[in-house]
Amino acid sequence: MWRCCCNHERRCPACDPRSQGDLGFVYLFLTRSAEYIVLGQLIFRCADKFLELYETYRQAKLVKSLRSCGSRVLISPDARIWGTRGVTLEDDVVINAFTHVFGGGGVHIGARTLISTGCSIASITHSEQIATRHYGIELPVTIEEDCWLGAGAIVLPGVRVGRGSIIGAGAVVTKDIPPLSLAVGVPARVVRRITP
Repeated sequence: MWRCCCNHERRCPACDPRSQGDLGFVYLFLTRSAEYIVLGQLIFRCADKFLELYETYRQAKLVKSLRSCGSRVLISPDARIWGTRGVTLEDDVVINAFTHVFGGGGVHIGARTLISTGCSIASITHSEQIATRHYGIELPVTIEEDCWLGAGAIVLPGVRVGRGSIIGAGAVVTKDIPPLSLAVGVPARVVRRITP
C-alpha cells in the first residue's frame, strides 16, 4: 500500500505532487535535496548573467549602427529602431519601451529629448497613386532639442517638432510644431505656448 511522507495510508493533498499542479514534480525535485537547490540557483544566476551580457552586446551593436549617437543616450531594450543608418541621436536622449522609430528616410532627435512609451516616429510613407504605392517616399523627421513626446504619440513623415515642445499623449503630429508649444489631439494642434 502507498504511503505519503506524512505516513497517511492514502495520498494527502499536502504530499501528493499531482495535487500541486503541473509544476508539482519539478517542485519536489528541486526541494528534496540541498544539492538540487544549489544547482537550481547556479543555473538561474548563469541565465541572468547571460541575459545581462546579451543586452549589453545588443545595445552596443545598436549604437554602432546609428548614423550618429551622442553620449548618455538611453534606449529601452523593448524599443525598436529600423533603418538605423538614417537615425541621429544627440546627447541625453531617452527612448522608452515599445517605441518604434522607422529611420529609413532620416530621423534626427535633438539633445535632452524624452520619448515616452509606445511612441512611433516614421520617416517613410507611400504615394496615393496605386501604380507607385509600392515604393516608399522618404521624408525626414526632425525633433529638436528639449522636446517631450507623451505616451503613444505618433510623428508622421516630413514633420519638424520645434525646440522645447511637448506632444501630448496619443497625439498624431501631421504638420510642423513651432518651438515651445504644447500640441495635443488627432491631428495634433497647438493649444498653448510653453514658458521656458
